[in-house]
Amino acid sequence: MLKCQLWLALGLCVSVFVQAGDEIVIRDGDVTVTRAEFEEIVERWSRDMREAAANDTGDRLELINIAVTNKKLAQAADKLTPQADGEDYWTLYFREQNLKRRFMIDRFVANVEVPELADLARERYATEKDKYAKVPEKRLTSHILWVCPPGQCEREPVRQEAREVLAQLRDGADFEAMVEKYSGDPGSRKKGGRFEKWFSLGEKGVEPRYTGGAFDIEEVGAYSDLVETQFGVHIIRLDDVQEAHYKSFEEVRDLIIRTLRGEYVKAAVKDYESSLSLSDEVRIDGAAMEDIFAPYKSAP
Repeated sequence: MLKCQLWLALGLCVSVFVQAGDEIVIRDGDVTVTRAEFEEIVERWSRDMREAAANDTGDRLELINIAVTNKKLAQAADKLTPQADGEDYWTLYFREQNLKRRFMIDRFVANVEVPELADLARERYATEKDKYAKVPEKRLTSHILWVCPPGQCEREPVRQEAREVLAQLRDGADFEAMVEKYSGDPGSRKKGGRFEKWFSLGEKGVEPRYTGGAFDIEEVGAYSDLVETQFGVHIIRLDDVQEAHYKSFEEVRDLIIRTLRGEYVKAAVKDYESSLSLSDEVRIDGAAMEDIFAPYKSAP
């Protein structure tokens, strides 16, 4: 059996096992490709590449050239030595080692037999319902915005006008008319002030002080006190509320099972790696260790 190298990390070639006596289908100097090896190379091409090579001899030759070039590069890498190539040798050595480690872990994970998790998922649903199934209260709002970014305008005159408008609104003034007259938010102004996003308290992507002001409103149709954000000064009207609730087990079952499966596989990998730790038969050259670590010892 010829030596097999795994070079996927370097993008050079694919690991193959070549049996002695396999038919050689490509030879270029000291580089040979057996039938079994080339069949594996072709199998790993994309469908378009395979079809191109099958139907056009020019494309076929180009792809064969790539395969042979990859193998030449891999063989050249095989010839590196620590004596002649120093740091390059060790860089390649540890890249290959890390690649092989990742390959074996991935191979192990692909073959882990995960038990049936439906019953455990239902138990997890019962014990961690808030984590998996709770849907927080969401609110829908409209607002009037006096655009006044910090440092770009005097806010006190803006606050004074906004307070007067808020008083009128609480006395029954028409909100949409006030939006049309005062709001500087072009997007919501065209929609009567409607901020068309349901949001929960502290929702990402919504200004925190805006959501805080919206959640301070006690009933649908009521108004917030003045809310100041990076955009300016707002009056917020609460338009609708979706009460907090829990999703059913069936709605979150797949999510919980994916989580449990991930936990199981992670634990299995940990056990697998632990099984490869230093054994009781390990022998370590203490004198050599002292020599190696001597340059790194702290001064007395």
